[in-house]
Amino acid sequence: MFALLVLPSRATADEGSVGAERPAEKGAEAIHFEYEASPDCPSAESFLGKISAYTTRFTLAGPGPEARRFVVRIDQRDRGYVGHFNVRAASGETAGRDIEGESCDDAALGLAVAVALAIDPEASLVPPAPPPVDGPAASAAPAPSPPRDAPRSMPARAPSASSPPPRPAVSFGARAEANGAVSGVLAVIDLFVELEWPGASRRVPALRPAVRGGWRNAFTRTVQVGQARAEIDWTAGYLEACPARFAVARDLAIEACLGANLGILSAQAPDLPAASVTRRTWLDYGGLLGARWQPHTHLFVEAVASAWAPITRDRLRIEPDGLVTRAPSVGISAGIGGGWRF
Repeated sequence: MFALLVLPSRATADEGSVGAERPAEKGAEAIHFEYEASPDCPSAESFLGKISAYTTRFTLAGPGPEARRFVVRIDQRDRGYVGHFNVRAASGETAGRDIEGESCDDAALGLAVAVALAIDPEASLVPPAPPPVDGPAASAAPAPSPPRDAPRSMPARAPSASSPPPRPAVSFGARAEANGAVSGVLAVIDLFVELEWPGASRRVPALRPAVRGGWRNAFTRTVQVGQARAEIDWTAGYLEACPARFAVARDLAIEACLGANLGILSAQAPDLPAASVTRRTWLDYGGLLGARWQPHTHLFVEAVASAWAPITRDRLRIEPDGLVTRAPSVGISAGIGGGWRF
């Protein structure tokens, strides 16, 4: 990997300055720049050259309270590359952007355009033509080709207050849970679909609010009530909103959510010939804490724990033997699972 590189202002041509061939314009902004990428990616000097091809309204400076700080990183993911840049203003306001490309050059090109637009919203997206060649070589030189198209993921505009809202990322997942919030502790299978909004807040780049809905089904539990057996199960639909999901590391996020379940509890006594299946509708609400690890661009695994309080739950009895099931005042559940993020 290239080490993080901080180039000083007024670097000379021998030190890899991008301003050696195209001097910075009058009134250019002093920025602090850091770059990290794998060895098969463009070097820091080459990347700065790509930026200066679109704008020269910047000079390089060391870290300081008055200079905006640009941090660029390119990583290999699966069969492609993912580039990320983050910019922090002197006021503390931050913004970021992710760029994907089939090759590292594609990701670097998209990042260079995004950084250039963040520096200069009026930057030209067409690099200047090379200077004319004099002499006999001029007639043999091929005509300059038009600039390559930027990758599809390249933003059309720099991040700003007027940028369109980010598109949600869609995920499908499943969990295996131990749930004691309805009728004793039952094994539960949970299937869900989720929408997540990375980059929803320019002031808090780590914030990734999400909402998910799904279906839970409990496996049958058998209890002995006097001389009779009772079989209990339930199914429910649910909705959970996670306004406080934060990326605390590159592949790790934690979340705090609120949710509600609407379900049907079923019980029957197979030993009693005249007994039929009894069903009751129940509703509860509660909170959930979770941690999600994403070792792959699309694959994630997670662990969750939650507490649920009933709004409506009927207790079920077998007469005259006694109580079959009764919901606790507050029930606890925990589970592990995973899914696929598109």
